[in-house]
Amino acid sequence: MSDPAVLLVSELHGRTALVPKLRDLLDELAAGCAGEAQCTGFRVLAAEEPGELVTLGSWSSEAALRAHYDSNHYRYYRANVGPLLARPSDVVVHHISETVHALDPNPPDPGLLG
Repeated sequence: MSDPAVLLVSELHGRTALVPKLRDLLDELAAGCAGEAQCTGFRVLAAEEPGELVTLGSWSSEAALRAHYDSNHYRYYRANVGPLLARPSDVVVHHISETVHALDPNPPDPGLLG
């Protein structure tokens, strides 16, 4: 897997009783993202607060992220997510200029990265 150029982080605020449906919808989105050639990863994570979920998606370029927004699986997600949310999601897109991988999988000092 190549290093991403774009990282999308979203915090979803689901209606507590509908979180299982929201999770299923996000799992379908993740499966669709896995089929995107330039998606370098997509994960759905549970947050500490009830009803809260986080997604981490990464793409090889801005163009790849834009293509994701035009995909059938993303359009399906957008068409169905609204009723499952208590309020709009918080979404941030980060443009990455450099990625540093730890030499030690558990470095005792952050200065040992890279």
